[in-house]
Amino acid sequence: MDALSDPAPVKSKASSPGKLRQRFRVVLVELEKEGNIGSIARSMRNFGLANLCLVSPKMPIGDEAYRYAKHGKEILEKARTVQRLSDALKGVDHVVGTTAIVGTSSRNILRTAIDPAQLASRLAGTTGSVALLFGRESTGLNNRELQQCNMIVSVPASDEYNVLNVAIAASIVFYELHKVKQTRPRSLEPSQQSVERLAAIFTQLAYAADLPLHRRRLADRAFRNVLAKSIISRREVSLIMGVLRRIRDKTQPISTQLRE
Repeated sequence: MDALSDPAPVKSKASSPGKLRQRFRVVLVELEKEGNIGSIARSMRNFGLANLCLVSPKMPIGDEAYRYAKHGKEILEKARTVQRLSDALKGVDHVVGTTAIVGTSSRNILRTAIDPAQLASRLAGTTGSVALLFGRESTGLNNRELQQCNMIVSVPASDEYNVLNVAIAASIVFYELHKVKQTRPRSLEPSQQSVERLAAIFTQLAYAADLPLHRRRLADRAFRNVLAKSIISRREVSLIMGVLRRIRDKTQPISTQLRE
């Protein structure tokens, strides 16, 4: 069958498109080819996603994008275009970045990645909105953009040629998310604010430990990675925060505590 030909869509009984539409925002950062944008819109329609945001695309969305989108044309028509990534991430609880370049050393904390199936499994244990970031065809997401992500995902591929077309990579991620249903009650999940407070206390302790600046940054990123990848409960966050606060208060000079 020709890549651009498509029969009428058939509804799947196993899918739950309503939840996916409400929860996930697909964010394309400075994509360079219309065909890829259209193909991603088509794949979104296949797997029940609808919220598309384009960050500073390198070309206007024209006929080519719509040809590739097929039954995903409505997604293109409703897509939001912004100039800054920060605008695309407003109101999002979890940010997931994608990369083909994973860390080959344990020292590369930033590019420690999980695969799409692991992502789907971990997100099934959480609630809240999720932004899925896909980067430029030529260079992908840069380090500054990945720093804004809670989790990093990479699609395993051949060592000989592991760089996938962005639309294909997106389809694999969408497929894995489509398979897994949310299983965790929202009442058990900590708020994003409480997780941020926990991370902030850890940062304060790392500072109190008098670590060099680059080591503190690495430790902070590693701790945030652990929080993002684990299915931590509200009670667990509260208990850990209580212990870390006690350690912080015991290690701070009395004069600092009085100022607080």
